[in-house]
Amino acid sequence: MPVDADRYKSLAASFPTGVAIVTARDADGTPKGLTTQSFVGLSVEPPLMLVTVARTSRTLSALLAARAFVINFMKAGAEDVAARFATKDEDKFAGIRWEPSANAGGAAILRETAHAYAECVLKDAIEAGDHWILVGEVAGGEVLDGQPLLYYRRRYAAWRDA
Repeated sequence: MPVDADRYKSLAASFPTGVAIVTARDADGTPKGLTTQSFVGLSVEPPLMLVTVARTSRTLSALLAARAFVINFMKAGAEDVAARFATKDEDKFAGIRWEPSANAGGAAILRETAHAYAECVLKDAIEAGDHWILVGEVAGGEVLDGQPLLYYRRRYAAWRDA
């Protein structure tokens, strides 16, 4: 018998993860985005990355329609931005500086708050439980300055070098 939702969330929160904001443009060109901890570097040949998105996400339809997205790996100090993109707010981009991706349909690159980003073209979308698995081929990206932002047991923390 499977565990209940509270036990599942507690188990999943026991694994510290990096924090990413996944962005896309909707059919009107409006930027959309969400915070996620679900990221996998899936393959080197071809270069593939995987993210998961809840079925209830207001960004999901833009991701599927645009068939391109940017994964912004957030840096320490960007806790407020990560928290904003984790909400259901209509305009998460208000006051946020971003630039359009040349390789991912104009999806937002959050250069000021990311320590790296990957520009992806959607290769596969798979329904899985209450989420979608999105597999993107990496068409561009950059590693920037800064230390990664982590999430553990429902709290943000900065990466500390050992």
